[in-house]
Amino acid sequence: MSKVLFTTFAQSIFSLNVFLLLSSIMLSLIIHYGVKFVNSQELNSNTSSFTFVKPVLNFTILSSFFLVMYIFWLYLRFVNEKSSFYFLKVSNIKSFSNFNESLNILMCGYQFSFEMVGLIFTLLAYMVGLISVLSLDTRLYWKNIKLVFVCYFLVFAVVIFCSTNDLLILFLAYEALLVPSFLFVYYIAPNRRAIQASIYFLIWTQIGSFLVLCAVAYIIVTTGTTSISLIKSFVFTNTEINWIYALLFFGFGIKTPIWPMHYWITKTHVEAPAGFSIFLSGFLVKSAIYGFYKISNLLGGSTLTIVASTFCYIGVIDASMKMWAQTDLKKAVAYATIQEMNIIYLTVCWGDSTAIIGGFLFCITHAFFLSFFFFLVDCIQKRYGSRSILEVCGIIHTTPNLGVAVLFGVVLYSGLPGTLKFISEFYIFCGLLEAAPLSCCILLFCANFFGLLGFLKGWLNCVFGMTAHNQDKIPADLNHKDFLIILVCVLCLVFFTFVIKIYL
Repeated sequence: MSKVLFTTFAQSIFSLNVFLLLSSIMLSLIIHYGVKFVNSQELNSNTSSFTFVKPVLNFTILSSFFLVMYIFWLYLRFVNEKSSFYFLKVSNIKSFSNFNESLNILMCGYQFSFEMVGLIFTLLAYMVGLISVLSLDTRLYWKNIKLVFVCYFLVFAVVIFCSTNDLLILFLAYEALLVPSFLFVYYIAPNRRAIQASIYFLIWTQIGSFLVLCAVAYIIVTTGTTSISLIKSFVFTNTEINWIYALLFFGFGIKTPIWPMHYWITKTHVEAPAGFSIFLSGFLVKSAIYGFYKISNLLGGSTLTIVASTFCYIGVIDASMKMWAQTDLKKAVAYATIQEMNIIYLTVCWGDSTAIIGGFLFCITHAFFLSFFFFLVDCIQKRYGSRSILEVCGIIHTTPNLGVAVLFGVVLYSGLPGTLKFISEFYIFCGLLEAAPLSCCILLFCANFFGLLGFLKGWLNCVFGMTAHNQDKIPADLNHKDFLIILVCVLCLVFFTFVIKIYL
């Protein structure tokens, strides 16, 4: 397939995808405000004229997902035919960006581009979003049609964020991700503390967004353009690069999150429902990784990479130590998120192409593994009424299917050879070992031994520990819907492992 033909196909498919998402947003918005003029009993009736809207909305989001999948397949096929999909032949971040060849299209006067990293992050948003919605049980119904609007607006912002070639639109789409995220927690908050956590989440991320805004505004004013393609050719001074890099690192780092600005994410995870925790950990924090990579790549390199990497190293060590002291399973998973996100952020800061490849593969692994564990925590809390390691014991004896699911996740999380986590960690540590052997060994010990044991000990205690008192009622085991969500997580990991092994 020629590049011109691929671009034509991509432009048509992308335009159709945007039209579907905008139509869904408008339809859900009309329904949200239209219910005020309709009798609520008629709205809840099976014979209501509104009953056709729900399958229509489901169809549009599925169609949007398959359109993105088709673009992804076309991109892989195009790059494969061009014989330029080489991971191991790049030697620095600049040539790595050349591997991520951007295919530009125009729509309504704005330029959009497709690259491998952006397409992967878009697919992550759809897949993790599906798991998140399934985990919300029956909360997304007519009385909460505003949540449907929030979900579609979030997907639309993700598509624009991962495909735009305009720096200003990139920042605006990044900020647009924050609004539905806050509303998501606020609307379905189960208690007052969850509402407080959502406000805490809003305040901290806005501080980071202000720092990013300062960097973006300076770049636009200095270069006189908002086009990312044109900014790449502009030469900044070393002082400008260091200041912009520092603003971007701490601005995106707050949302990643890096040490010592990670307290907000543990509080949000503990208080928020499982559905939002899955999407926050699976995609939202990774949007900061993608934003930092895409903008910092315009600078051409900075002398502050060692300082930035030091913050990430401390974050990994700090999270690994704190996992040993956690008695709340959800908080332990939150610290696992902090540990792995600091590793991913380290790979982007370090600049080695092999480590960056491993970092982006680790983003995929982290998304579905942590979604899997957050869902397991939710299953345990529903059945045992607690997430505490001190109160939940003997899962394998009372709910054997749930216990087996936990053991299955624990084994895969340990990084078996051949799995996607093993491949991603192999690339990360190979990229860091050549440049900094001692630091790499410390990182390997903290992430794959010390922190891993601290994370797994709590889960194994819950599975094999003996109950402290006789249970009056044996909780129900996993149902068909729970098996479906677990199967979706596993299939997503298998899909990306299959793709990587073919094209790597």
